[in-house]
Amino acid sequence: MDSDKAKNATVVSSDTQVSTNCGKECDAAVIVADTLTNADNYRWWGGDYKIPKVLAEFIIQIDSEAKIRLNEPAYEIKRIEKQIFLTQCRYIPPTDKVFIEGYIRKNIEYAAKGCSTCHGIAGTIKDTTVHVPFKAYTKVDFCGNKPHIIPNPPSLIARYFDEKRMGKDIREADRSNVEIFNEPVYCELEWSAVYDADIDNRGRAIDGFMNEEEFQEFTDKSVVYLCMKLLQKQQVCWPGPSMPHFKDDVKNVPYPVNTEWDSPMNELLDKKQ
Repeated sequence: MDSDKAKNATVVSSDTQVSTNCGKECDAAVIVADTLTNADNYRWWGGDYKIPKVLAEFIIQIDSEAKIRLNEPAYEIKRIEKQIFLTQCRYIPPTDKVFIEGYIRKNIEYAAKGCSTCHGIAGTIKDTTVHVPFKAYTKVDFCGNKPHIIPNPPSLIARYFDEKRMGKDIREADRSNVEIFNEPVYCELEWSAVYDADIDNRGRAIDGFMNEEEFQEFTDKSVVYLCMKLLQKQQVCWPGPSMPHFKDDVKNVPYPVNTEWDSPMNELLDKKQ
């Protein structure tokens, strides 16, 4: 009986469905396509290397006076270690002045009294670290080797006449703006020297000792010498034969930048020299 059913088996209905709606199943597509045009470039003669150039090297003297308070009374200062740290060195063009700011780190080792007898004083060695600030400015002689700093020229605007309004056209204007990025002038500290004097004017005598005093505050007078360099990264040329054909090409390229400081300060500085 089962074999008879197998012989009579037929396919009643068969449909093949093919999906043609690829928009829902696949989102891949070219959003936008542009063909870029060529942008011309011009050779610009700047130099072979860009390296730090020494603009000036000088020694500046700074005199400092400070009142220092120790953590506890002392009867003798054993040693003072001194180091110089700069927190600011700022060149201001075109005045040729440099503003310098920093501090003297002083580690003071002193003897603090623990006990005393008629024959001697016993104590312990303590230390206190203080930062003595200083600030000054100086005018630097560059000897013709001034930094290359070009100020931004003023923005320009062109207006047009409107015949209907008999005045300027408020809907149209032409503008130009040039921005120049200069290399900053920075400082390097070559060496430093500190000469100081510690003066105690408010000491209290220690009983039983004629020439021994105990103090907690004293005046520190320091003379500081700093040897400094002013540097700026500049492009320089390697010594060798010149390239006249290259320079002629550069002359044909317009340079829309004013390379001089256009201000009344120039006339004032020229009169002082």
